[in-house]
Amino acid sequence: MLQRSELENPLKLLPSHLAVMLENLPRDISSKICEIRLRTGRPLTLTLTDSTIIPDREMTVTPKDIELTSARAFRYSMHSSAAQLCEGYAAWCGGIRVGISGTASLDGGRVMNVRDISSLNIRIPREITGCADEIFNSCFNVRPISLLIAGEPSSGKTTFLRDLARLCGGIYRTAIIDERSEIAAMVSGVPTNDVGIMTDIFDRYPRKAAIETAVRVMSPQVLICDEIGSAEDIASLEYICDSGVALIATCHCGSLSELSDKPNISKLLARGIFDTVMLLKDRAVHEIRNAGDLLCLAR
Repeated sequence: MLQRSELENPLKLLPSHLAVMLENLPRDISSKICEIRLRTGRPLTLTLTDSTIIPDREMTVTPKDIELTSARAFRYSMHSSAAQLCEGYAAWCGGIRVGISGTASLDGGRVMNVRDISSLNIRIPREITGCADEIFNSCFNVRPISLLIAGEPSSGKTTFLRDLARLCGGIYRTAIIDERSEIAAMVSGVPTNDVGIMTDIFDRYPRKAAIETAVRVMSPQVLICDEIGSAEDIASLEYICDSGVALIATCHCGSLSELSDKPNISKLLARGIFDTVMLLKDRAVHEIRNAGDLLCLAR
């Protein structure tokens, strides 16, 4: 459950009147907050672990509320955070990620800037120690395996990945590719989440560069990265496999049968990158399959 102290950093992003409203919520609600959503001209909404609520329908979010929260999320320096802005998010302290939508400025089809920000989604990371104990004890007790964790958005993939990092990093040399500072939540070079004593973190690196550097200079036994699936990922992840490093990664998917409909994931399965595939639903393990069995079913 989310502790009051875990709301401290997210509340620092908000204008005072919105922060006070959330501070005064009953414990049984505040402990379940996963997302704080601000939309211009509409009430603030909260995504809980089991529902979505509107704390106060009369208190609408103003453009100034959005402007102040955005400025704080980007540490009052939109220019130095241009790359994150164009990718639609801001990485803030404690592993918090702020999703952004607005009006895109394009150049040749590429997003060069985002103006008139109209919606913000403050995602609150959860460190649930022990949630990966069962899968770790059954699959990683002899040697590290390559594991793909599938699930829909907000199914708990990153939370599960973080706990696996803690467990793997306790006995194996582990490298985390933390492009958005969500797994280790580094602050001034120190992880604020427990990701294991034998873990090296590549914070905010581009994925390809981080993978190549990690394998070359840190000789990991396990490499961890979040949200794979692009065409650019294939060569880098094959490089991991060819280097004899176990890979733990996540991908967006509603069911294991859907993996065959994702061409890049299918290529990785066909290449034998993963030993085991696991599906999360509602923040719990729903299904575990041998990766080879999934490949046979897809044919």
